[in-house]
Formats: sequence, structure tokens, C-alpha cells
Amino acid sequence: MPLTRPVLIAATSAGSVDPLPTLDGGSGARRSIILFALIGIGAYLLALLVTMPASVIFPNAPWRAGVAGTVWNGEVGVAGGASFSWKMAPLRSLTSLAFAADWKATGPDTDLGGQMLRHIGGRTVLDHVSGAADANLLRALQPNLPFTCNLTLQVEMQRIATGGGARMADGKVTTDPGSCRAKSGGGPVAVPALLISAEHVGDKTTIRVAPSAQRLKTLITAVLGEDGSLDISMTPDGAAILPFVGLPAGARIQGQM
Repeated sequence: MPLTRPVLIAATSAGSVDPLPTLDGGSGARRSIILFALIGIGAYLLALLVTMPASVIFPNAPWRAGVAGTVWNGEVGVAGGASFSWKMAPLRSLTSLAFAADWKATGPDTDLGGQMLRHIGGRTVLDHVSGAADANLLRALQPNLPFTCNLTLQVEMQRIATGGGARMADGKVTTDPGSCRAKSGGGPVAVPALLISAEHVGDKTTIRVAPSAQRLKTLITAVLGEDGSLDISMTPDGAAILPFVGLPAGARIQGQM
């Protein structure tokens, strides 16, 4: 201890000791202000999502039978008796820069669910879609189809993408035996159980319709491009088994989704 004091005094008198560093209080204060501002903005946006009405993302449409709840957690009725509900997934929304939610459709002969991404540009992506659906749900969502059906669908689709951006589908749908009729008139036509498969390779999705009991007998083939182009071909077997579609044997229709 006696040696310490002389050393300190000598060092000080020699002027060789630099002043101790001090913390930059201004920089730390700025960082704190930025952090609190970001937290405030995040809380504000979260409050908007929690309270914003669900009609913002599901505007009035012919298939919509009513809407309730908020963007965060809501429900929309579908013409025909089914309802579509969802719960937002915040983490997936942040990582995908889109509105992400887990969804479920319920109703008569309908118990279907999966994940959804809805992008600002209008592109909608459905992932891991599985369950059962009544054909009336398809009629409500695709009112321009030239026929209606009374049957149940078993859905196992890995992905469906529609709207802006790349369109595609991958998975399969099987149907129970049922009946369909053309909207233009005529009686119901008995329809066997069908297998509808969709395979996405490269920039095209090939969709094939065949009887479940005769899977090598192609009834309809459709090729969907990522740009929305659609090329549909009807086989002679398809024209005989599915006359309500309204396409003669060998017919080919090209269009845009």
C-alpha cells in the first residue's frame, strides 16, 4: 500500500495518464427512442389487425352469405350453408410479407382446412389443404361452371395458387359417386367415383380426371400455365361419362384464368 500512492502521484504529475473514456449518452438515447418508436408502431399495427373488420379482406361477393369478426380472427358465410373461418398467423405473416392464416371450412358434408397466404398483389396461396367438401362449396366459389353436382369431395392438395403471380396446383381430389346436371337443362346424370390429380412440373400443372376404378382411363386433361393459360381436352370416354360438361369428344378449349 505505501508504494501505490507515490506511483499514482508520479504518473499524474508526469501527465502520462489519459482521461477515462465516457459513454456517449446521446447515441444511447437515440437508440432507445428508435426502439420505443418501433415498438409503438408495431403495437399500433397489431391493434389495427385485431380491430379491423373482416369485410376488408372479404368484400361483398355473390358467394358470400355474411361476414363477422376481424381480420385477425373472423368468419364468412358461403352460399349453400358452409362457413369459412380463419385465425391470423403473425409470425408467418412477417416472414412471408403477406397475410397468413390458418383456415377451416365447415358445413353440410364439409370439414376442410389448411393454411393461407394472401399477397398484396391479389395472389392467394393455399397450402396443406385436406378434408371433405360438398360440391355446393365448389359451385359457390366457381359460379361460372356450366354444371352443378351433388356429391362429396375428398381433398388432399399440397398447394393451390391463384390470382396474380404464378398459378399452380399440386395434389389430388377424389369424389364419391353422385350426380351432376347441366345448367342449360336436362336431367341429372349418374357420375362414378372420380380421381382428379394435379401435378406441377416446371412452369405447368397437368390436371387429369379419371374414374377411380379405372385410373388409366383419362376423361379430361387440362394444362394450366403459371401465367394463367388453360388448355382443356375432352376424350371420347369423357364425353360419354360426363356429358353435362358440354364438350364433345375430341374438343379442345384454350383460355385464360
